[in-house]
Amino acid sequence: MILTAFLMSLSLIFCIIYQEKLINYLSFIIPIALLLLIGYLFNIRKAKSKRLLAREGLVIAGTTWLIIAFFGCMPFMISKEIPNFFDAFFEMVSGFTTTGASILTGEEMEALSHSLKFWRSFSHWIGGMGVLVFILAIIPESKEGSAVHILRAESPGPQVGRLVSKMQATSRILYLIYLVLTIIQFLFLWIGPDNKMNWFNSLIYTLGTAGTGGFSIHAAGVGYFSIYSQYVIAIFMIIFGINFSLFYLVLIGNVKEAFKNEELRWYLTIVTISVLIICFTIYNIYDNVEETFRHSLFQVATIISTSGYSTVDFEQWPTIAKCVLLLLMISGGCAGSTAGGIKVARIGLLTKSSISKVKNTVNPRQVTTTTFDGKAVNENMIDNIQTYFVVYCMVFVVCTFLISVDGFDLITNITSSLTCLNNVGPGLGNIVGPAGSFGDFSN
Repeated sequence: MILTAFLMSLSLIFCIIYQEKLINYLSFIIPIALLLLIGYLFNIRKAKSKRLLAREGLVIAGTTWLIIAFFGCMPFMISKEIPNFFDAFFEMVSGFTTTGASILTGEEMEALSHSLKFWRSFSHWIGGMGVLVFILAIIPESKEGSAVHILRAESPGPQVGRLVSKMQATSRILYLIYLVLTIIQFLFLWIGPDNKMNWFNSLIYTLGTAGTGGFSIHAAGVGYFSIYSQYVIAIFMIIFGINFSLFYLVLIGNVKEAFKNEELRWYLTIVTISVLIICFTIYNIYDNVEETFRHSLFQVATIISTSGYSTVDFEQWPTIAKCVLLLLMISGGCAGSTAGGIKVARIGLLTKSSISKVKNTVNPRQVTTTTFDGKAVNENMIDNIQTYFVVYCMVFVVCTFLISVDGFDLITNITSSLTCLNNVGPGLGNIVGPAGSFGDFSN
């Protein structure tokens, strides 16, 4: 709570820069004061033991997202820019979980004050790497086991690994890489030839790209900006969908080992094949090869990285192109990245283990082993991934059934569930597509 108060206080800088109304100042000062007070009161009583196990790690991870979203939505309600609690809470859960699904229309996004535009997009950056990973990076932790259980509960992949011997040092390295990549993208956008990409726009779209969230502040999305900016954002969306551990390998000089990573090869192959298929299917819609390629690359990048930005209304594309995007929505990016989805590593292992099982069924005497990155994968991990996939399917079915009470069409219900479950943002259909919003759903 104290950390959230500190992060929220950065929004006050934009109140000062853009000389906003008093209510905008109060909309941040009130929740900041509440966070500091409650956080301080919780800190008065010290726990007898600081050791956390798996159960505590799960509870901490689950409640943290709810708490920061609850306090994070207060500025929108106090300022009355999003007066409805359910709308404001949805917006901030979407922000911190880097989903990017919004209840706001394009015009309403543009009408937000600068401080709230910043806070809305900054929530992506905070949630992209995980707020608990941030806490582990800055707060000394005496019990290494505690850090492992918190990180495991936050983990975006099939397993938790250390870059170095200490988990706290690992967290710091990951956040340093995250920060450096964020700064590089910001400079590319701000210093570039796009006149519309001023420092504020550069900051907002960099935060959304780094966290793979995708909150836009223009009705036309990224299509509002020049071709240069569209390519920069597309490339960085793909970069932020890559496992951050590989960037660490590059930094320490193990470039060959980084490029040997099997998940990276799967990821880049999926991106390439998807771009080619969509280029082929939408070629007749656009004027030239460059525009066709740019829109194909951007939409593949934004969906597989689960960023959720858009340059065009892909709802108007042929069915096969939308099918490719739907599959990318489920796949997501690499484990250990800021992207959502099932993760390419899990998809790869599920595919390989299924092939092994089929081979074993055809020839029971044959000894089959599932390998990944040239190493045999133990059955326990395969079982965990299969269990994860079954639970994922169950959650998807339940979510689709629950929101069907609103009476929307099947495509809207299915893609709304998928896009939120995978932290993507836009779905398919006129209601939740790239040109729509989630504001039409009931509370």
